[in-house]
Amino acid sequence: MPFRFEWKDESKRAICYIAEGTWNWRDYHQAVRASAFTLLDAQPGVHSIIDLRGSTRTDLPAGAAAHVHSFGRITQVNLSARAAVIGVDSARWADLGLGADGSLVTADGLVRFVESEAELERLLEMWAG
Repeated sequence: MPFRFEWKDESKRAICYIAEGTWNWRDYHQAVRASAFTLLDAQPGVHSIIDLRGSTRTDLPAGAAAHVHSFGRITQVNLSARAAVIGVDSARWADLGLGADGSLVTADGLVRFVESEAELERLLEMWAG
């Protein structure tokens, strides 16, 4: 499967959507829908992590500027409307309509692109506070 999902850790405060190989937006959204059942057992305030480091694509699929808005969408009551994305070259962030810090305010919340695992961990700690 081009996208899978798993908890970031045992605290169940963040769910990861992990790209593997070649994928498209349908694959991503299918994983999000499938994760809804897993999210039912979590406490409210779960953050989403979209990890594209395992992708074999050189670019995001067509329509990326529109689809990144869906990363922070509340599709299940326990989601926080905050999403972090890792694995997209920062040189491409402007094409997605992101701010200089890699952030995008959406109708539901906030999507933040990060460049490293350390930056992702700092962001999750800040959101936990």
